[in-house]
Amino acid sequence: PGLPPLPAAAVLLLLGSAACSVQRGRRARGNERPIIGILSQECHFEKFHAFGSSYIAASYVKFLESAGARVVPIRLNLTDEEYDKIFHSINGVLFPGGGVDLKTSEYSRVAKIFYHKALEANDKGDYFPVWGTCLGHEELTYLTSGEVLLVNTNTNGFALPLNFTSAAKDSRLFKNLPDDVLHAFATEPLTSNFHMWSLSVEVF
Repeated sequence: PGLPPLPAAAVLLLLGSAACSVQRGRRARGNERPIIGILSQECHFEKFHAFGSSYIAASYVKFLESAGARVVPIRLNLTDEEYDKIFHSINGVLFPGGGVDLKTSEYSRVAKIFYHKALEANDKGDYFPVWGTCLGHEELTYLTSGEVLLVNTNTNGFALPLNFTSAAKDSRLFKNLPDDVLHAFATEPLTSNFHMWSLSVEVF
């Protein structure tokens, strides 16, 4: 199971209807307030079932909004046409952490739709980022490989430094970080880990 990216306790954001009308493409270039879709997932908390069958942890919304993004919920059980409209109205997608099945959940089905749409868009030169946190990262490894490649590491409740490879400084994710920040991440326990499963470097 995965937890949201912020250390605060997750607050459930009940999903309502959302409309998005800004089209991605030339008009989105240089956009300092991109519209990012967050995939919802099935709710297994019985006490919240009266409010709906799916949820997004509000910490993910705050995570993106703190960087200036606008957020659109991607609800479950919509039609292919509705998902296509959402895809063409957002600038990227986030697959959040949680505790649903990587292969059989509605979360996984919808993630697959947006994953393949993102691949197609990027192949055509339309930059569309996909970010996966915890369960979302696990889902991406499954969608990419067609296999569950995870190993049980029981790294739940640990603060750890990052073990960078030699490619980190030239990577899209880390190349713009100041050297002192990279050094701090590499030498200090600055990252929180709340997961039972991991993708090993060897398998990656």
